[in-house]
Amino acid sequence: MADVNTVVIVSDKQELVNQISAKLVLLRSLDKIKSCSIEEAQNMLDGFNPNVLILHCANNNIQAVNLVKRLKKQDIYKNLPILLINENCSRELVIEAFDNGITDVLFMPIIDYELLIRVIWCLKKNELNLSIESRTNFLTTLGVLQTDTGVYTQKYCDEFLKNEISQSKKYSQRACLMLISQDKKYPQQKDAKELIEIIKKSIRLNDSVAIKDVDKFYAYLQKTKLNGAYSVFERINNNLGSDCGINASVVEIQEQKFEDIIEALDTALEKASENTNSLIVASDFYAQEENQILSIDGPKDILKKQEMKIKEEKLGTEAMKGADSAFDKNSIKLFNQAYQRKLKVVVAPAFKKYENILRIKKHDLAINSYTGTKSMFSVSSGEVSATCALEYSGIEKVVVRLTIMDNDQKRLFETETIDFTILDYRKMSLMLSELIDKFIIVLKKKS
Repeated sequence: MADVNTVVIVSDKQELVNQISAKLVLLRSLDKIKSCSIEEAQNMLDGFNPNVLILHCANNNIQAVNLVKRLKKQDIYKNLPILLINENCSRELVIEAFDNGITDVLFMPIIDYELLIRVIWCLKKNELNLSIESRTNFLTTLGVLQTDTGVYTQKYCDEFLKNEISQSKKYSQRACLMLISQDKKYPQQKDAKELIEIIKKSIRLNDSVAIKDVDKFYAYLQKTKLNGAYSVFERINNNLGSDCGINASVVEIQEQKFEDIIEALDTALEKASENTNSLIVASDFYAQEENQILSIDGPKDILKKQEMKIKEEKLGTEAMKGADSAFDKNSIKLFNQAYQRKLKVVVAPAFKKYENILRIKKHDLAINSYTGTKSMFSVSSGEVSATCALEYSGIEKVVVRLTIMDNDQKRLFETETIDFTILDYRKMSLMLSELIDKFIIVLKKKS
């Protein structure tokens, strides 16, 4: 930490200011403590830049959050660490405060050592922020970072990604790399800078964005599994709104070569661009007799490359008629592997998401789900139940059945056979969301 530090306490309660000041006396390397009310804070801070701001918020006082918003919009205070003292505030207000830039939160009543620990952490965060800002300015001067957006430039894109991937492998950390482009609905009047800002808004602070091309961008997601990448994809589309969206490809970093990762992402994005709002996962390598063939999720491209046609929705003997037996068995195996990955990174996370949503909102619902060759998500209350069932019918097809039952009478029954390779997290989420909305409507009519 610095030799001397200044802490500003912002509170409308003088007795709390006195209490915090008395506890901070125990802190080493402390130059001075200043205090003011929330209304006076902006005028007071205009005179100097403190090392830490301790902000007291009682009974959901929205003025405290508004102060955070105002400060974080000013360049001089954008890195200022803010410790929020929470007194009888709701979870929603605390989350909003974090979204607007507070560093940490401390709950009442205040414990001496906890206050000191959190203030020390904020002081260290302040020094780290200043160091990062200095390095960022230096990289911008060199042209490594773009001046107006702060993302990695096209010139240094590959060098940046190679370094990040190397670090992830070195320390055996999970990471995902996404390649993002505008979809067909994206209006021409929106420029690339707007999309970059949306991507930055949709990822965490320790994630990074790099420019691949004029309209293609990488998002490097540290310590992230594939289901986390799906969440990022969903946030980007939600932040863009309903008028436009993105297509994307993603790969989880393991032991692949850099060139193979880039090739896989390019191939997967090309396929994703055939649709609107589509995310496709680049698969791992499949060992063949002489070389390895890179497949995207799913392996339809392998069949095309080898000029083979397999009848849809058929397995075993029927699928192998008139074709080389060994190839057909291998193809079926590839489809089965691809479907298992789809269950892991799409179906199971979507089921889990809506389980959590329903458990938080409704305490009287019976909720169940499981995945496999036959997967099911169900929710029920009394005589009303809703079910989303997926049955893998072989090769590349999955049968989706949506059902709502009310006292043994069907209120909804929809069946659709779809290509599972285009079933992504967003489509799965929309399907479950619509089913649950209709289920809630039926419940309300019963009550």
